Amino acid sequence: MSYYRVFLLGFSLFLGSCGYQPLYGTATSGVQVASQLESVSVEQQKTRTGQLVRNEILSSIGAGRVGTDTRYQLKFSTSSNEKNTARSFNTDTTRKSFRLSVSFTLSDTSGGKIVLKGQTFADISFDETVAAFSDYQAKINAEEKAAKQVGSDIHTRLAVYFASN
Repeated sequence: MSYYRVFLLGFSLFLGSCGYQPLYGTATSGVQVASQLESVSVEQQKTRTGQLVRNEILSSIGAGRVGTDTRYQLKFSTSSNEKNTARSFNTDTTRKSFRLSVSFTLSDTSGGKIVLKGQTFADISFDETVAAFSDYQAKINAEEKAAKQVGSDIHTRLAVYFASN
């Protein structure tokens, strides 16, 4: 047996003895994180960026399936800005940064009580050149990547909340 396998076996025994449990397993209380995530309703958004974040959250938590009761309401607001980070003087290229910030709240629909509150952000860099279409596409790609990162972060925070409560 190699040292690597011995290490993995020892580490897994250690995790089991200290109360480690997988995030998406069944909790000792019998609650499954996946079913809790499915009971989250995500508020409609009015901006393209907000809708991208919403779509990422919905696809990752499995919300909106037929027969799923809505127990929680997720509301969030987005803000974004773009700034120059570096300019190359020998070329016509400017390095830009797209920052997406999101504030969110998770409420229990039975009483309206906020059970989780948080903020997250993503910074994505892209190049702006003299070609208008490629500049537009680079900005769109940065916006989509930022929405994916933020949506993934919110999904993880929701899963951790449901696993620990």
